[in-house]
Amino acid sequence: MDAAAASVVTLIRMSSPASSRHEPADGAGGDLRPEDIEAVYREFLGRAATPEDVAQWMQSGSLRVFLDGVLASEEYAERITKRKIRPEDIEAVFGEFLGRAATPEDVEQWMRIGSLRAFLDGVLASEEYAERIAKRKMAEEARAHGSFLNCWIEGWERFARPPGDLSPDGVVIIGESGHLFIYGGYNDNVATHRGEIEMAADWLEEWRTLVAERLNQAQRSGRRFVSVVVPEKLAVYADCFPQNLTPRGPRPVLRLLDEGALPLVYPMEALRDARNGGDTYLLVNSHLTARGNRILAEATLSELGVSPALLPEAEDTAAPHLSAGDLGSHFDPPLLEVIRPMAGASRASVVSDNLEEVSRIGGHIGTIRVFRYEDAPDERTVVVFGDSYGVGDGDYQGLSWWLAQIFREVHFVWVPFGWDPDYLDSVNAELVVCETAERFMGRVPKLEVDVRSLAQETIARRRAINLEGIFTD
Repeated sequence: MDAAAASVVTLIRMSSPASSRHEPADGAGGDLRPEDIEAVYREFLGRAATPEDVAQWMQSGSLRVFLDGVLASEEYAERITKRKIRPEDIEAVFGEFLGRAATPEDVEQWMRIGSLRAFLDGVLASEEYAERIAKRKMAEEARAHGSFLNCWIEGWERFARPPGDLSPDGVVIIGESGHLFIYGGYNDNVATHRGEIEMAADWLEEWRTLVAERLNQAQRSGRRFVSVVVPEKLAVYADCFPQNLTPRGPRPVLRLLDEGALPLVYPMEALRDARNGGDTYLLVNSHLTARGNRILAEATLSELGVSPALLPEAEDTAAPHLSAGDLGSHFDPPLLEVIRPMAGASRASVVSDNLEEVSRIGGHIGTIRVFRYEDAPDERTVVVFGDSYGVGDGDYQGLSWWLAQIFREVHFVWVPFGWDPDYLDSVNAELVVCETAERFMGRVPKLEVDVRSLAQETIARRRAINLEGIFTD
C-alpha cells in the first residue's frame, strides 16, 4: 500500500464508528487530544495546526465532531478536489474495512464517481460494512466471556468456546463437537446453503451449456470427462451447525442436479453416512480428512469406470501434530486440532511443480503439479482442473494425490472447474476431471482458460490472480 492509500485508510479508520476510540453514546465527547488535531492537520490539510486551531477544536472535546468538521471544511474540500480517487485507494479501503479484495466492477463503479469523499462516505454507510462491524462486535463479546481451551477435547466441552461464537472477522462460526464452519465471506455460504441467494436468470442455462460443450469436446478427442463437486462441510455436518438451516429454496448444486440434470459427481450422502466410522471433514478446517478424500476419490473413479479397490487404505500414522487449518486460523489465539496424517508414503513422485513459486506471491491459481507413478496399474494420464480440495501433497491428500496412486501420470492444475484443450492435448490426457468446491457453484466458470499463461502472469507480475480471472461474472 502506498503512502497516499495508507492516508485514506487512516482517515476512514479514525472516522469509522468501529474505531476503538470514538465519541461516547451520550455525545459527551472528551476523547479528543491535541496530538490528534496535529496529526490530522498534517495528514489531511497538509499543514501544521496552529495554537488557535488546537484551542478551537479542544473546546468541542469530541474526536468525531473534529473529524466531521475537518471533512466538511472548505480547506479540506479544496485540497481533496486536487487529488481524485485512485484504484489504489479503493483496493486499500476494501481490504482494510470490508475484508475482501475490490473486484474490477467495484473499482470501475467508484472510479466513475471520482470523489474520494463520496467513496469514503459510501463505504462507511454500506450494508456490507455495517454487517462486518456487527459480526466483529459479536466476536468481541464472545471473547469477553473469559478464557477457553483452543483445542476441542471430548469430555472437556465446558472449557471450549461455545457453539455460535464467531471469529473476530466474522468469517468463521463455531459449531457442535468442535467443528468450525465458514459463516461470512464473499460466497454468502450460509445463505446460499439455505437457498436464499437468487441466481441470475441465465445461470442454469450457462451451466448446462458449459458442461455440454466440455462433454462434446472430450468425446471428440476420445477422452473420458467427469465433473466433481466437493460438498460443502455445511451439507455433510448440518447437524453440527449452531443455527437454523431450514431451506427456503434449493441450493445451487441441487438445482444443477435436479433442474439441470447435469452429470455431476456429488458424494454428499456417502460422506455423511461414512461419519459413523469417523470424521470425513477436519474439525478446524473446511477440508476433508484422509478418509473423506478417499471417499471423494472412490466416487470419481467409479464415474471414470475405474475400480476404487485399487486405492490404498486411509490409515492414520502414529505421529500426530497440531494444526489450525483454514478456519481455526481466523481466531486469536488460533483454534487447533490434532491431525493424524496418513500412514505410508505416496506411490507416486512429484516430477514437476510450481506451487511454491506461486504461493510465495500469495496465490494459488496457475499452480501446476505433476505426479508420476512408473509402476501404475493404469497407464493413462489424468488432468485434474481443481482447487484446494484437489491439490495433493505430504500434508493434505486431496483428490489428485489419490488418483496418483493408480494412474501413470496425474496433472493437477489449480483452476476451479477449469478447461484448457491445448494443455490436455500437450500432455496427451486420456481422462479429465473438473473439480470445484460447492461454494463456488453460484458462479459460472469461463468456457476455456489458458492455464500456462495464468502461472506465467502471476510470476511475471508478482501478484496473485483472484477468482475473477476464471469466472464469467
